[in-house]
Amino acid sequence: MFGVKKNLAHSLMMVVLFFTAATFFSPSSTAFAAGGHEAADRSGDLFDLLYRFINFALLVIILIWALKKAGLKAFFSARREDIKRRLDDLRKGKEEAQKGCHEIEERLKAFEEERRQILEEFRKEGLAEKERIIGEAKERVKQIIDQSELTIQQEIQAARDRLKEEMVDLAAKKAQEIISREMTDKDQDLLVDDFIERVGKIH
Repeated sequence: MFGVKKNLAHSLMMVVLFFTAATFFSPSSTAFAAGGHEAADRSGDLFDLLYRFINFALLVIILIWALKKAGLKAFFSARREDIKRRLDDLRKGKEEAQKGCHEIEERLKAFEEERRQILEEFRKEGLAEKERIIGEAKERVKQIIDQSELTIQQEIQAARDRLKEEMVDLAAKKAQEIISREMTDKDQDLLVDDFIERVGKIH
């Protein structure tokens, strides 16, 4: 319906413009232009000019009336509503974009906080693991030291025992040499008799 009115207004405008051009370029106006230097009666020329202006004014009035009847007001009203609708859409789009931007900022903040917490947890776990490793290392070092000390003590005791045995063997050999060198046959007989007597008492 609106398109039909728009086409009708366009057609009426073309008709009015045609008649306006016809009025200005009519034979009377041409005669007026050609006979401007020849005509003697100026009053007739003024009347013709007035007639053409009156026709032009009437055509303008008809044009305005035709445009109003054709729905020019409705056209501009619809155009205004369309512009308003587009502005509303732009405003809504802007609000949605701002909302989306705000949501993205909130997500980024949450992500940054989560990242910080994860790094803090990793740091704490790293410190705990470090302390555990250091503790295990200290315990291992203590065990090694204790084992080394025990081994050293055992080696010292074994060396002492070997030295004592060697000293006993050496003393026995020396004593045997002394006895063999200084004991007479009579002393040997006495020792044998004494040994036999002791054995007899035991049994």
